[in-house]
Amino acid sequence: MPHSVNVPTQFNQLPHAGVIPRLISLIYDALIVAGLWMVYGFFAMLVASTFGGLNCQPDQLDYNPCVSGPLYQLGLALVTVSYFIWSWRVAGQTIGMRAWRLMVANSNGMQLSWYQCVIRALVGPVSVACFGLGYLWGYFRADRASWHDLASDSEVRQLPKKKKEKKL
Repeated sequence: MPHSVNVPTQFNQLPHAGVIPRLISLIYDALIVAGLWMVYGFFAMLVASTFGGLNCQPDQLDYNPCVSGPLYQLGLALVTVSYFIWSWRVAGQTIGMRAWRLMVANSNGMQLSWYQCVIRALVGPVSVACFGLGYLWGYFRADRASWHDLASDSEVRQLPKKKKEKKL
């Protein structure tokens, strides 16, 4: 059952996030995902070379037998999708969204369900793969919704800046 643990109480009064901050936060997240891919690749190579009986050639810098093929690619996709789904479900934000003060929730201002997160994760790459048209769609809508927002019944809002406390 969805709940609003991390979602601000006035979520629906916050302004809709613009296309540019959303794309920039996606670039931040791409850097995080690249790091996760490196960790995954290290462990995949370690497991494959130790237990898989594959013929890795580190002295010739040929790691293809250890970390290539459809199983490895599937693992990369699962790492990527898991990062986004977990971030949206648990915190309503990825690391890139946090840096740009963006938050995602459903249209009622409640935390996304697992189903909504999966739909966002599946439609999001399509939004990017079509030359970014899924994101640019937001320029033509008052609510700035992209294709994956519409498909998952979710909204991305811009959080206010935190006020700095004056020191005495």
